[in-house]
Amino acid sequence: MFKRVVCVVVVCLMCVQIGACAPVGQSIDRLSTMREQASEIRADLHSQIDELELMRESFPDGSDQRIGIESLMAQVHAKLAIVDAAIVHADQVIESASNPSDPLTIAADSISPYVPAPIQAPLVLGAALVATIMRSRSLKVGTQSIVESIDHVLRKDESFKQAFAANADTIRTIQTPSARKMVEKWKK
Repeated sequence: MFKRVVCVVVVCLMCVQIGACAPVGQSIDRLSTMREQASEIRADLHSQIDELELMRESFPDGSDQRIGIESLMAQVHAKLAIVDAAIVHADQVIESASNPSDPLTIAADSISPYVPAPIQAPLVLGAALVATIMRSRSLKVGTQSIVESIDHVLRKDESFKQAFAANADTIRTIQTPSARKMVEKWKK
């Protein structure tokens, strides 16, 4: 939850900072540039993880040095998760701002030529951000509903439960790590 809030705040601040007194197209270009910089940061973090993994292997299990390196790796992984989430949100905002497809972004895009220039870019980018958050929330609620409905059927129908258990390995191989994480979260 904290990571998600941090990512939303970062993208909001980027939208406001990028949009200040700039045309919409130029603001989208600036956001794209910042997204590319975040990709470079992600690559650097992956390099740090690789280096730390090599260093960790040179120390015996349970040693203070190995524990210290594992702690550093956990910190780098946390930073990487935040950067990855920020990149995903930036991509979604850029896509929504570039190609308005829902009522909110279409309305913002339609009225932006009639508002003062300093407000145009924050209006369009902000609407894109809000639309992205709304879509994300809708997907989360939909996913939760699917998990709950499968869980309900598993409890009520013994033959379905047996068939599901028989195919559990197949389901796990198809399921993405984020999907697995959501299922585990909602099963509790």
